[in-house]
Order: sequence, then C-alpha cells, then structure tokens
Amino acid sequence: MFEKAIPLPKTLARKLKDDLFAPLRLTFLSDEMCERIGVTSINTERIDYALGFVHGRLLDVACGRNRLVQRYPGFGVGVDVFDWSEGALILRDTSRLPFLERSFDTVTILAALNHIPNRLEVLRDAHRVLRDDGQLVMTMIPPGLSALGHKVLWWHGEDWARGMGEGEVYGFTSRQIAEIAGAAGFELERHHRFLYRLNHLYVFRKSGERGD
Repeated sequence: MFEKAIPLPKTLARKLKDDLFAPLRLTFLSDEMCERIGVTSINTERIDYALGFVHGRLLDVACGRNRLVQRYPGFGVGVDVFDWSEGALILRDTSRLPFLERSFDTVTILAALNHIPNRLEVLRDAHRVLRDDGQLVMTMIPPGLSALGHKVLWWHGEDWARGMGEGEVYGFTSRQIAEIAGAAGFELERHHRFLYRLNHLYVFRKSGERGD
C-alpha cells in the first residue's frame, strides 16, 4: 500500500479566521506573519491541498524550502537550483535529475513551473523518472493574477527584490499547462480549482514516450 498524507481538517474557528483574513493573506501577509497571528498561509494551504494527491515515492521539483517533503509521511526528496537551507538536494539543472528511470510514483511542481526557464526539458526528465503508472502534480495561478501579485502585492516574496529572470513568465493558463505537459508526454487526468478558486491543481499521467 502507498503511504498517503491526509491533511488535518481545519477547525471551524480556524476556517472562520482564515476567511476573515483572506484578503490580507492572499496579498500582503507573509507566511511568517500568517503564523504569528494564527491564520493559514497561502503556501501552507497550497501544500495541504496538494498532499491529498501525493502517493508513493515523491519527488518535489523546485521545492523551495522543502515544506512538502517535510510534511509527507512517506519517502520524499526535494530538489532545487537554489539553496534554501532546508535539506533539499541542490542541482545545477533540474532537467538532469540524478535518479534512475521509473523510480518515483509522484512528481510535484508547486507554483514553480513558470519560474523554470527550461520547463519542457524539466518535464521530460520528470517523465523519465516516473513509473509507468506515476503521476505529475502541478499547481499554477493564471498569468494576470500572477503579474498583479509579483508586481504589486507580494512584497514578501523572493521574486519581489530580484524581479523576473530570463525565461520566467507570470503564470500559465490551463490550456498552456496542458500543452506544455502534453509536449513532454503527459495527459491531463484531473483539474481542480482551490483557494477561493484562484489557484489551479493539475494531475497528469504518463501517456507514452516523453516527447524528445
């Protein structure tokens, strides 16, 4: 049997407080500020939602502070090209994963594909390391909302100071996500909206060869 995380349900009081503070936690409050006042941060909410779709051996690409792997009860490894000092495996290029073929059941890329310049190559290598019945789980927000957030609202994010690098974009539409993943050999299986319907979660299955 696969290990699977079941996020703890919110108490009614926590849910009411999260809803009350929704305009602030969606905009100006950092993760640390949210924790300080006892509301759920957007990053935590994203991880909570994604955990419901993760099973088996997990690889989290562009894992940031490695929170997803830290929360997952089964085997998991996070990789990133930046060192956030949270136990992730640091690589020069996440399109060259140091893992054997078909060695993971789930690959996740949460709120990060738009920040990966060589995203198609990364997805192709994710295809390589996934088992034949494995799944790719991604989250993404639409380009307009992303641009508003990165340029105006999310002063606490790492992108605020450094700006957007070459090859980075402000999010993807659902059609664009399906096209990019399809070019890497994946087929869309499930699509959910969450976090007040502003965020999207996609579950893809391997549909054949990785589209080299």
